[in-house]
Amino acid sequence: MQYRSSLLTLILVSCISLLSAQSSEEPVNNTQKSALIRSLIIPGWGQHRLGDGKAAQKFILTEVGLWLSYFTAHEAANWFEQDYRAFAILHAGASQDREPDIYYYRLGQYDSIYEFNDIQLRQRSIGDIYELGVGKDWQWNSTANRERYRDLRQASLLAAKAASFIVGSMVVNRAVAAIHILVLTRTEVETSAYWLPLQSGGSISINVRW
Repeated sequence: MQYRSSLLTLILVSCISLLSAQSSEEPVNNTQKSALIRSLIIPGWGQHRLGDGKAAQKFILTEVGLWLSYFTAHEAANWFEQDYRAFAILHAGASQDREPDIYYYRLGQYDSIYEFNDIQLRQRSIGDIYELGVGKDWQWNSTANRERYRDLRQASLLAAKAASFIVGSMVVNRAVAAIHILVLTRTEVETSAYWLPLQSGGSISINVRW
């Protein structure tokens, strides 16, 4: 899901920064660089190295809060996903296997596989027609249950999107921590960070130039 790819990107950026930090000998004149790299890994770590305990505490508490929010949204998305899939199996006889997202979307839009196939046939979308009797058939026992299913799926998607944006907030927290390091040290460093939410996930960029 979206939040998984977003989190993996954040972890990858942090690991690259960690490797950079470990590969440097960190002489005295590289204290600013070391603090900046540390804050890109864990916001507040760089502030702690420079002796600004209050700022370090604020950044770290913010990071902890974001991680707690992320895992809460992550678990909510998983719970709703399991719930709507089980609901569709129980009330529509839907596939018990994990299917592509488009399958679950169509479950919420059409009362049965027959209705869906008939509409695709009339629209000449032959490639979208499902083969009958191979485990993908569905037939809702009531319109109310189909709408209930759609609500559960929407809740899962919203929770997943929330998790994705929380990862974006983690990037912002790192960018602000890095800028704060530059203010503390008044170092001539160019830094930029952005988070671009996309339908299929997100894009993270953190650039630092000395």
